[in-house]
Amino acid sequence: MTHQDVLSGGQPGAAARCTLVTRWTPPTATERGRYLFTLTNGTGERLKGFRLAFCGPARIDLKAPAPDNALLLRRFSNFTEVAMLGDGVVEPGESWTFLIHGTQAPLRHFTDAARTSYVTLSNGKILPVDVGYSVSDAFGAGEPKFGYDEIGPLGDIVDGLALAPWPANVKVSGSRAAMPMSVATDGVEQAAAVNAFRDIAATVFPQHIFIGNGLQAIAVRLQKADLAAEAYRIVFGETVILSAAGEAGWLYGLITLGQILRGAWEAPDACRFPETGQIDDAPRFAWRGSHLDVARQFYPIGEIRDLLAIMAWNKLNRFHLHLTEDEAWRFEVAAYPELTAVGAYRGADMPIPPLLGSGPEASGGHYSKADLKALVATAGAWGMDVVPEVDVPGHSYAAIAALPKLRDPGENGEYLSIQGFPNNCLNSGVPFVREFAEAVFAELMDIFPGKWIHVGADEVPDDAWETSPAAKARLAEIGGGGWHELQADFLKRVYGQIRDAGRVVGAWEEGAHGGGIAPEGSYLVAWRNAAIGAELAAQGYDVVMSPGQAYYLDMARSTDWWEPGASWAGVSSLQHTYEFDPLDGFAKEHQGRMIGIQACIWSEPMSDRRVFRRLVFPRLSAIAETAWSQEKNRDFKRFVAVARFLPYRPLED
Repeated sequence: MTHQDVLSGGQPGAAARCTLVTRWTPPTATERGRYLFTLTNGTGERLKGFRLAFCGPARIDLKAPAPDNALLLRRFSNFTEVAMLGDGVVEPGESWTFLIHGTQAPLRHFTDAARTSYVTLSNGKILPVDVGYSVSDAFGAGEPKFGYDEIGPLGDIVDGLALAPWPANVKVSGSRAAMPMSVATDGVEQAAAVNAFRDIAATVFPQHIFIGNGLQAIAVRLQKADLAAEAYRIVFGETVILSAAGEAGWLYGLITLGQILRGAWEAPDACRFPETGQIDDAPRFAWRGSHLDVARQFYPIGEIRDLLAIMAWNKLNRFHLHLTEDEAWRFEVAAYPELTAVGAYRGADMPIPPLLGSGPEASGGHYSKADLKALVATAGAWGMDVVPEVDVPGHSYAAIAALPKLRDPGENGEYLSIQGFPNNCLNSGVPFVREFAEAVFAELMDIFPGKWIHVGADEVPDDAWETSPAAKARLAEIGGGGWHELQADFLKRVYGQIRDAGRVVGAWEEGAHGGGIAPEGSYLVAWRNAAIGAELAAQGYDVVMSPGQAYYLDMARSTDWWEPGASWAGVSSLQHTYEFDPLDGFAKEHQGRMIGIQACIWSEPMSDRRVFRRLVFPRLSAIAETAWSQEKNRDFKRFVAVARFLPYRPLED
């Protein structure tokens, strides 16, 4: 399909469009949910012999009764295509209504429903369809919530300091005029810290000048001190003395001063720049991170850089970049150019159809090696390590679609992932799979020189590879077993390759299945619940806590239909996210295995950047404060009051 095959709409002189309206009636004890669709023909031409396609996070239940008044032609994950029964026609101005009986999981929020749609005419032409926000009988009429509406009173700000994360020890007094800083540096490291701060601040708050050169400035002098690598000390006086062991500490100290200045500028009646006193600070956890899923939705490199700046302002230091999924493959691999030529794009009549709110036109994108190396350099300058993830052996549909040689040609059955992708797992019994994985991870480690390489290892279906002769032969070679053993067989090779390169292997919690990822030289991310993290720590694994119930930022903030997001793991208000204790359930002797926490930004509901902002901010800052601040210093009222000063603006509409 070419762009010319998609008829334009919505612009002067363009063809009038059809519209699609959906309504959801939740299931009861005796009835399935009712998913009602109404297509109205606004084209001025009769529609006959056409197909209607739509997609959004919700997936049609293939075990449900057939739709009423429609023929189900195809369901591929969350992409669905239907047709009218018989010789049905929709005349200009008239509508066609049909009912789907239930979905794989109930719709709970308006973002679960169809977000994009198109009609394919009998001659192959494609008409985009305008899709309205879905309504639910359980909630009635309403409006999507896109803004941020949880701001506490300024009176709850402690010591007049607009700081988040809150420092370890604060003792300040007095107030002086809040002016830009004039920073004296001595040496390359100090200059690098100042330049990094200047870049971060200009990205998140371009309206402010934090570092000036005139006489009307607060003099700041950086000096060396015997402190931990990320710790700093600020002594307020006529000249502000910022002490640290090196670049990271100076950068975090400058960010603290920048936060104080911003509060004093924006709310001078409630906030101040201290005249005297001291701040001593160091992080609670070494691993303070955020993940970003760039496979379900594509984020241009500039938007990712904006997010890195916000992360730095929040003193986060690990960026987990989720590069591959069933839906897309996003990074350039010289050995296999098909991975991005085919796997990075989706659209009508393409190997990967429209998914999660993408339209019929070819959409998506990928990152060149130069893009990613530049991102790594920026992150490094801003105090962050980039942790790349190639998710294997599951979640590999895009790779398999691009390189059919990855399949076992003798496989004669079909299994489905939990997200509805068929036969989406790399098969360790296929020799080319082993060659492929070795080449991909070699190139990945060339692009990303940091300590950690994440290999995914999550959500392999229990019946994966059951009808594969190659898999059965491989099982016989390794002594039998089932899918756990096959996954472990695959992961052991990847683990060995990464360890031999001197790196640390990361995986989701399922990496422990069958011993594929050994505790030595690895870490696992606990995501299903907090108890799993404690169990993994007891088994000797280093653990990063990211339970979906609190730290998955695609989860909606309440049960309201008009809240964007998902809620398969529950809902997570700002207060719940802030007050969640990541060490809850850890035996005292195993707490040292919990190396830190991270947010996870999964992108299924985020086709609209307004949804991204509603879901991510300021919950990302709440997680950052948990990661940095001592437990005794955390105060939700103070945090919510200060949240008004935090940056929310990366990612344009």
